[in-house]
Amino acid sequence: MNIIKEPVMEEKKNVIDRRQIHLEKIMRPDYIPFLGGRPKRTIIINNEDIINLAIMLNTNDSVETFLKKL
Repeated sequence: MNIIKEPVMEEKKNVIDRRQIHLEKIMRPDYIPFLGGRPKRTIIINNEDIINLAIMLNTNDSVETFLKKL
């Protein structure tokens, strides 16, 4: 009677992870995909920010120059 042993796969300890996309990174809630837009806001914009934006808007010649400065 012949006993055939299956080859034992040794654990590779020095494996380099060459994946282009890492699932563990994509599943994070703060992950932003490439060119995917802005992240979800964690805090609400406050009145001081609104006042500063209004001042900047009123001190520029046009909306285009205002947007370029942001």
